[in-house]
Amino acid sequence: MKKLKLLIVSALVFALAAGCSSKSAGNGGTEGGDAATGGNTKVVVATDTDLSTMDHHIATDGTSFIAETLVFSGLTELDENNMPIAEMAEKWDISEDGTVYTFHLADAKWSDGTPVTANDFVYGWQRLINQETASEYAFILSTITLKNADAVAAGELPLEELGVKALDDKTLEVTLDAPCDFLLGLLAFPSFFPLNQAYYESQGDQYAKTPQNMIYNGPYVMTAWTPGNSYSFTKNNDYFKADTIDVTDIDFKFIQDTQSAMLEYQSGNLDVVKLSGEMVDAYKDQDGFTNRLQGYLWYLSLNFNIPELQNQNLRKAMMYAIDRETIANNVLKDGSVAADGIIPIELATGPDGKEYRDTAGKITEYDAAKAKEFYEKAKAELGKDVTIDLLFEDTEAGKSVAEYIQNNLETNCPGMTVTLNSKPKKTRLQMMQNGEYQVALHRWGPDYADPQTYLDLFLIGASNNYGKYESQAYQDLVIEATQGESAKDSQARWDLLVQAEKVLVGDEAGVIPVYQNGGAMMITPTVSGIEFHSAGVDSYRHMIRK
Repeated sequence: MKKLKLLIVSALVFALAAGCSSKSAGNGGTEGGDAATGGNTKVVVATDTDLSTMDHHIATDGTSFIAETLVFSGLTELDENNMPIAEMAEKWDISEDGTVYTFHLADAKWSDGTPVTANDFVYGWQRLINQETASEYAFILSTITLKNADAVAAGELPLEELGVKALDDKTLEVTLDAPCDFLLGLLAFPSFFPLNQAYYESQGDQYAKTPQNMIYNGPYVMTAWTPGNSYSFTKNNDYFKADTIDVTDIDFKFIQDTQSAMLEYQSGNLDVVKLSGEMVDAYKDQDGFTNRLQGYLWYLSLNFNIPELQNQNLRKAMMYAIDRETIANNVLKDGSVAADGIIPIELATGPDGKEYRDTAGKITEYDAAKAKEFYEKAKAELGKDVTIDLLFEDTEAGKSVAEYIQNNLETNCPGMTVTLNSKPKKTRLQMMQNGEYQVALHRWGPDYADPQTYLDLFLIGASNNYGKYESQAYQDLVIEATQGESAKDSQARWDLLVQAEKVLVGDEAGVIPVYQNGGAMMITPTVSGIEFHSAGVDSYRHMIRK
């Protein structure tokens, strides 16, 4: 686990903190929701990935995070413009040097009627970093430069030495090793949500396994959960801003086939449905059609424990063999775009005011001739043709993209064989975590609006570095950008991150970017208020049904 000392970050990331940047700051209220009408209102959402977990310290995927943001609240939340606003913390003070934040909590309750206290945040953050929890998101406490996070994570200091303290029931003190400009925005992320210690300990290993084994402090409570089918939420009347919540019930239905989902939508049984492929062209002119570019970046994760994949010429052959433009424009057709690198577009702006990808340029390239050339070199070095198992999740889009990649690789690298391995998302993630794969079609969504949220993934020892990529050249660049003297110079830091991406993707093909998610969908015109965030978690908390 690394210690990240970010003193200056991009202008966009800095803007995340600008919502409350003075020494005494905070804005009350929640944007997007009207007072409840008193009647019952329901919104039904189709999802093509099943819910993995409701434990916000174990979750690693967007589907789980969206559900968790409905039933839990953190110190802040993001508004519709991706700016941090007050939530459980009604105001806060920031020290002169930017390293001590004092949060003053609102009068809020858990769903069992007990008050939300500062200790709930202390206990939650301690559980996140506790080695017994084995959270893949423990690193995020180091990302914000929380005092002693690295030493606590390594077991060198007790949990009590972590830089988060309850001064009293309503006052939380957070101490950093260095200023973190994106702290307030990142505190809206589920990993930072509180946990009621007494309730959690009363549930033992059953905590968060069912709606009956959970306690809530957010705008909704979970009322039903049938794995592989559906999960439901009802307005939490104990939520301290319950009068701002308009929609009383939210149902999520797990439907992998988009055509079946659209039939349900047209029948009035669904309100929100994703579109893909030919369906985008069919419905793009109808009322309710919405398209947005998501921050999710899909890439091929390569397992470096597989001897063949240690061959750089093979990795470069695979890099050149994939026709990303066709995947985005002809296979998916949902507003997805070809990935020019591992950092998506529209994520972050540099100190010069330029968007990151405009500065870094296009690193990936489709070139069938080069793919064949590098594959021939790899085959000569390996002494054989290569067979690769491609792991992907069993969604409609996942299957279509995997099949196209299979065709690309086998066509442009003559002699290569690609076998397809379809698994449910939860199983795919578990296999990757266990290192039980060769090549996997995997995605990452940005936790905050900075390139570091992607580049951290491939550091030596990083919990999400499933493929065990190790490059000292890459490591040195990222560490210098985030911990060295360059961290104090915004332009120097930015330049190093750009160089690091070129090493990772261009020079070493340590990861193979494929595409950035589009978000074509149909939303019933009577439903509004879904907040799409370029970084962090999309929010269904403030929907309105007319």
